[in-house]
Amino acid sequence: MKLLGAILAGGRSRRFGSDKAEAMLDGRTLLAHVADALRPQCDALVLCGRTHREMASLEDRPRAGLGPLGGLCAALAYGQRAGFAAVLSAPCDSPDLPRNLHDRLSGVSGPAYVADLPVVGLWPCALAEALHSWLQANNDRSLNAWARAVSATPVEIAHQLGNINTRDDLMAFERRDIFLH
Repeated sequence: MKLLGAILAGGRSRRFGSDKAEAMLDGRTLLAHVADALRPQCDALVLCGRTHREMASLEDRPRAGLGPLGGLCAALAYGQRAGFAAVLSAPCDSPDLPRNLHDRLSGVSGPAYVADLPVVGLWPCALAEALHSWLQANNDRSLNAWARAVSATPVEIAHQLGNINTRDDLMAFERRDIFLH
């Protein structure tokens, strides 16, 4: 299966106070941690919702300001046009993604997502137009609502993934003894 990795990074980082994708953790940006975890699991990698000098970038679809679903919609549409079967999505602020994330999510039929962090998921590119239509017609832009609408399967994984929303979250994450890949 040809797999596109998509890092969703179109948020404004209001709670963090500055660009959290560029925040440093163990000498590397949060974005670099996520890219390093996804890259070996995917055939290609894109960054959604922003531009970056070292990564292929996609604008959110159908427009900016739609939250993670705008980035996912862009990745699905790009993936479908480019011949990918599915998109493995992750936010730019979850630096401890498992190195076998794809394996964990691909064990079910159809779309799947991490139960406690639905922005991390495996989504068939065939859902591109359905998500575009959903975003055009539906005011509920939560990933949970979209996941329910397409009967995506929540998957429990061995450890709870970190999600850094504030500077306190980053400091707490820095105090962890090890990364749980």
